Parts: sequence; C-alpha cells; structure tokens
Amino acid sequence: MKIIPCEEKVIVRHHSGGYREYRIPGILSVGDALLLAFEARNGEGEKNFGDWGDIDIIVLYLEEGKEPREVLRIGESALPADGTMRTYNNPVLIPDGNNTHLIYHKNYERVYIVTSRDGGKTWSDSREITDGYQEFPYEWNVSATGPGHGIQMGNGRLVVPVWLANGAVYEDGMRRKHAPSIAGSIYSDNHGISWHANALVPGVINANETSVAQLSDGRLLFNFRNMNEDKRRVLGLSSDGGKTFDAVWSSEDLRDPGCCSGLAACKGGVLFSNCDAEDKRINLSMKFSNNAGQSWMKVWDIDPSGGYSDIAVVDKRVYIFYERTDPDAGMISELVLKSGFLE
Repeated sequence: MKIIPCEEKVIVRHHSGGYREYRIPGILSVGDALLLAFEARNGEGEKNFGDWGDIDIIVLYLEEGKEPREVLRIGESALPADGTMRTYNNPVLIPDGNNTHLIYHKNYERVYIVTSRDGGKTWSDSREITDGYQEFPYEWNVSATGPGHGIQMGNGRLVVPVWLANGAVYEDGMRRKHAPSIAGSIYSDNHGISWHANALVPGVINANETSVAQLSDGRLLFNFRNMNEDKRRVLGLSSDGGKTFDAVWSSEDLRDPGCCSGLAACKGGVLFSNCDAEDKRINLSMKFSNNAGQSWMKVWDIDPSGGYSDIAVVDKRVYIFYERTDPDAGMISELVLKSGFLE
C-alpha cells in the first residue's frame, strides 16, 4: 500500500471572510462531490475564548474542477453585548443512503441535526436531538460529536462518535472545562429520526475526540484521543455496532500529541491520519492497517505542520482535509484539502 499525492487546494485562510480563524475540518463524499464542514471563529484579543468563543459552522460543496460554494451556515456571527455564548461547535457529517445529515452542538450542551436530501446542496431546518445524550450513564455538562464524520454501517445503522465531560465551571459561569471526559458513540436505526447511546469506552484517561470506521468483517474500529501517559492513540473494537467493546488497547504504532485524527475504511483495510509526534502538532501523516488496527505502516507524509484532520476515500482516491498551523502567529493559518491515489 502506498499513496501517490496528486493535488493540494487551500480552502480558507485565517483573517478572511469575516472570521479570525477556521478550525475543526470534516469531509464526506456525496455523489460526484465533496462536502467540507468546519468551524468559523471570531473574537480577537481578550474576546478570543477559543473553543468557547463566537463560533459559526460552515459547509461547502465542492465539485471536481470547480471552486467550493457555501451551502449551509449555522450561527449568528456575533456575541451579544451581554456576553451570552453563541458557540456552535463540532460539526459531523453522516452518510445515509441518498441523504446526508449534519449533527452539531450549541454551547456544548444542546444537540441538533440538519438533513440534506439532494446530496448536500440544500438543507432542512434544525431539529434538537439532545434527549439521546441523556441515555448515557454519565453526568455531563459538556457534550460534543466527533469531530470529523460519522458512518453508515452495512446494515443501515448510523454511528457517530461522541464525547462527554463533567468539567469545572469557569468564573464567568458559562464556560466549562473539557475534562474529566469519556467517549463513545450514538446510533440511529431509523435514518436519523431518533438517536440512542452506545457504550462508553472503559479504562481510558480523559477519552474524547474520536473517529470510527467499519471494517470489512462488519466490526467497528474506534480511535480515541486521550491523556494516557504513553501518548499513544487508544483503539477499540466492537462487533455489535458500538453497544459493547470486544477489546480496548493502546497502539504503540500511533504516537499522538493530543489532537483530533482521521479514520476511514479503504480497500484491504483502514487509513488513519494524525500528527505523528508526542509533544507538538507536527508531522501530519497517514498510516494504513490491514489487520484491524493491530499494526500500522506509514503511507503518506502529508505536511510537516498539521493539526486536526479528516479523511474521505472515493474508489482509489483518498482526500485529507486538515488544519495547517502558523507557529509564528500561534493559530491555524489555513484549512487545506489534499488528495492522492491509492496503489
């Protein structure tokens, strides 16, 4: 297995389009196009609250040979004078046959879904689905999906990684810390109408941002960000759609500095992208496993910089949508789309 790089495209740059910074990329293939979802963040200086700031969600529709066009924007683009939070966070795209869903959160406490029935060109109104999160046997005050994308299993079940936290409240009374945390997934067996809690991963220190892929034998492979001392990704296998875990282990092959990663099934196995380092978000690369995540081999050195990333595989072509950092500015400089051919 190797990947032959073929194209690079900068999708958005910081301090453009009326926003300070763009973050948290997600990608999904729909028909002959790609959907690109991400957060658009405002707030300079003292008004920059990071993950808890003034954040909108944008979805772009990208066809081969054309420029991306905006098809969805969620948010209000400005914090009110009283400081009330309007944080729209963690967009996750989910395939569902001829339909496509997007799940997102407001202020890390209320969860919504929107649906497209025409390949991502137009979208429904938002509908709240927070009730599904109340099924988790965990007292949380922070909730988030993904980031990245969810999946549709071969039997039609929709599965979306999630994480929950029960964090201390900051002095402003609105923001909450994102730890301690735990991760798992939600599922829907009726095309996104209702959602229910799957298992939460046991024995992982502050499991949070998670990706998932279905293997050729039908099992689900989960990949967890965490704060374990070994600075490795934690993997989990489930043979019942995420309701239980058959095995959970730390992967010696997958170093991680504490960053979101991408995961996608491909012919012969599964692809994984992350910053291949222990302490800094550098050396963004892609690895391949043909044995259900037991071992991994590097197949693509993507960028000496890096950050959050997500993967889409279309036939023999693989796409990675990721953050490129600007170390001098201390922020994400660009969201970049690269592609390559699988050989």
